[in-house]
Amino acid sequence: MAYGVRKVLVFGVIGILAALIVSSSLFILPNLITNVYGKTGTLSVKVTDAPVPDLRHLNLTITSLEILNASDGWVSIPIKGDSVYFDLLALVNVTRDLAESEIPVGNYSKIRMEISKANATLGDGSTIDLRVPPGHIDIHVKFEIKAGKTTVLLIDITADRVKIANEGMSGKTPNLNPQFKTIVAPPH
Repeated sequence: MAYGVRKVLVFGVIGILAALIVSSSLFILPNLITNVYGKTGTLSVKVTDAPVPDLRHLNLTITSLEILNASDGWVSIPIKGDSVYFDLLALVNVTRDLAESEIPVGNYSKIRMEISKANATLGDGSTIDLRVPPGHIDIHVKFEIKAGKTTVLLIDITADRVKIANEGMSGKTPNLNPQFKTIVAPPH
């Protein structure tokens, strides 16, 4: 009889432990899913350009991206590779992917591109280096990241070709002072 009581007690304790594990997983799993999927969304950043007369090439090397969150400050966005190098003028009617990353939900107001190198090839074939003071370009754009959704930013960069060409031909080192038009595809 003692063997039967002990067996019942062992199976009873195992049953209670199993019930505790199942009930706690029902509580923990939804919270875990909410924490993983409910507090982030995806940001995809792309660039494009329109043709620019008087310039053959406008080469940029982007080494980092950051976005400004209204409540948490700057958030780093990993770019594809350590840096992205491209000829901006080759992006006529096409886009170039810069980054795609899971980021905290919230409202954002600015994107910052750190540019380590920029140069232009003028219409006559000469190449000139461009300054990027203070080493980055800030683009003011308002967008929202929603939980589990993807927001796409398409940045259309238009170079100031007249300034680049005129200063380049005069022997001065011109600044890269582009104009931006940013299209935000709503979260989907």
